[in-house]
Amino acid sequence: MRDDTKASATNENGAELGGVTLEPEVEMQDPLFSSALSSICYWSTILLLAIVGAYMIRWEIWRGAQYALPANDFWGITTPPWLIAPLAPLGTLLSLGQAVWSALRGRRAWPMVIAAGGLILVLASSRLLEASR
Repeated sequence: MRDDTKASATNENGAELGGVTLEPEVEMQDPLFSSALSSICYWSTILLLAIVGAYMIRWEIWRGAQYALPANDFWGITTPPWLIAPLAPLGTLLSLGQAVWSALRGRRAWPMVIAAGGLILVLASSRLLEASR
């Protein structure tokens, strides 16, 4: 006979899991995976990336245009440095803007946040490479 005083866990098929009780674990996971905590994490990530991105973009703009020498291409085609240099700062601004816009419409765009973080990493690595020269 089954003891009705204990709540037993069942898997997704409805089969009982040997009387194992998962209630305390579920209660602990509810606050961790709540919508409010997820929203706080999302907005704090965007805020942190905006602060670091603004610092990196300010440094990129204030240090002046220091372009690399054009590489010798076999066919004589070179990409102008003024076309390549603003890609990372502009991409950072656009990615963060898209993430904020999506969040204001009720959706979280984590890929845009990751893209902004990657572009900020590119800006930071260019600064480290320049400092190591």
